[in-house]
Amino acid sequence: MVLQDLVNPDLLFLGTEFGLYVSVDGGERWARFTGRLPKVAVRDIAIHPRDGDLILATHGRGVYIVDDLAPLRKLTRQALDADLVMLPSRTAAMAIPASVQDFPGDDEYVAFNPDEAATITYYLKKRHIFGDLKVEIYDAKGQLLSTLPGGKRRGINRVSWPMRLSPPKLPPANSLVIGSQYALFGPRVLPGTYTVKLIQGDKTYTSQVEIVPDPRSSHSAEDRAAQHETVMTLYGMLGRLTYVADTVKSLEDSAQERAKKLPAGDRLRRQLETLAGSLETFRATLVATGPGGWLSGEEQLREKMAKVYGGVNGYDGRPTQSQIDQLKVLGDQLTKAEAKLNSIQSGEVAAVNRELATRKLEPLKAKSREEWEKQDGKRTAALPAFLPFTMSPLAAAEND
Repeated sequence: MVLQDLVNPDLLFLGTEFGLYVSVDGGERWARFTGRLPKVAVRDIAIHPRDGDLILATHGRGVYIVDDLAPLRKLTRQALDADLVMLPSRTAAMAIPASVQDFPGDDEYVAFNPDEAATITYYLKKRHIFGDLKVEIYDAKGQLLSTLPGGKRRGINRVSWPMRLSPPKLPPANSLVIGSQYALFGPRVLPGTYTVKLIQGDKTYTSQVEIVPDPRSSHSAEDRAAQHETVMTLYGMLGRLTYVADTVKSLEDSAQERAKKLPAGDRLRRQLETLAGSLETFRATLVATGPGGWLSGEEQLREKMAKVYGGVNGYDGRPTQSQIDQLKVLGDQLTKAEAKLNSIQSGEVAAVNRELATRKLEPLKAKSREEWEKQDGKRTAALPAFLPFTMSPLAAAEND
């Protein structure tokens, strides 16, 4: 069976006993489609008139759907001759998050919901083997938002951008953040047009990706802007808290390490142990440290802040007055924690370091915020389902 595309008359699809074949030049040359479609008999083909998806009815393997024909519609013979070509993708809608928990067993199948991601598509004439290949996303102000690994296979490659920033930094603790799964997700970006730069070695290729709200959403642009400002404030606060907690833990560990190397009863050892105890007491106000893990229900500044962040992050509308009030209270507590850390460093830590210096021992030293960002700034909460990934090529470049 042969089907002509509804938009590009030169784009043809051929269903055979051995899979699907595609032609971009009106049938002069054909390539077998290999994007996760086996060599199965294709009995019928249809194109969804609204979504632009290709629907394949196969023999013995059910129905296959090839999402978004926009890239294939622009893959002309001239494009195939180029080393790399950026291809368009359809506008990405920011779907309203929803989930259902059920246990249907093996007697029911429901297709997956669309990925919460914008798709970046490009064509590679040859497999990329040497050098760097990455995708960078920039906002309207030219600020780098995300860097994704690029697909390197020959043919059409797709890279999915989750339309979010990296997950927030969270300091280690003896408790999970209970109440909102979105405490582990990065903030959503605002609807708009974003610049895509594909960097291949010393060459840069540019395109754009457009993001729009879910058509079902009733939130105004002002509501979304208020949500984005609030969630970004909380996102930054979590980073600040993580730096404070990490610094306190680092100084505590260093003090304990120095103390163990000194004889029992030594005055400096007692001073170091007292400092370590003071730091641990301070850390216990920042993160949950008690026994019992998440079952304990212990909530300190980390857990409270992450819960508010998750609540704001999981809803695209204007934050509630309660969330805004909590933001102010938690912000004041964070500012006091930062001031207390500075006080400990200039007081107790400085006093210990003077004693260490008299004995020609290495002083206690904490990383600056810049040093910490450089070394530990890439550490994020684990979120495999929303990490950037690269899909297989839609179509092979091999021609028959």
